[in-house]
Amino acid sequence: MNINLEALEQIPNIYKLLLQLNEKIENRVEKRWLSTTETAHYLGYSKDSIDFMVKKGEFIVNIHYYQVERKRMFDKESLDKWVMGITSNNDYMKNQIDTTIEEIISSIAA
Repeated sequence: MNINLEALEQIPNIYKLLLQLNEKIENRVEKRWLSTTETAHYLGYSKDSIDFMVKKGEFIVNIHYYQVERKRMFDKESLDKWVMGITSNNDYMKNQIDTTIEEIISSIAA
C-alpha cells in the first residue's frame, strides 16, 4: 500500500481551516432585513415576482416590508410567517389603523 506523505503533512493545515470555518459559522449573524433581491433569493422567487406581489398587495407595507423613498427592506421574520400562512387580517387591520393615525397626526401638524 502506498501512502502519500505529502497528503499526511497537509492534515494540520486542513484541521486549522476547518476550525476557522467552524468559528465563522458559529459567529455568523443572521440578517433580519433583506433587500428585494435578497428576498427573492430567500423565498425562491424572481425579483420581478416580488415587485409584483408588493404591487398586488400580497406583501403589506409596515408588516412584511418597510419603504423609505425607493429603498424597500423586507422583514425576514414576517416573511417566514407569510410563508407559513400566519400573517392574519389582524396584522393588516392594525397596519391600516396605524397608517390612518399617522395620516391624521400629519394633517394636524401641517
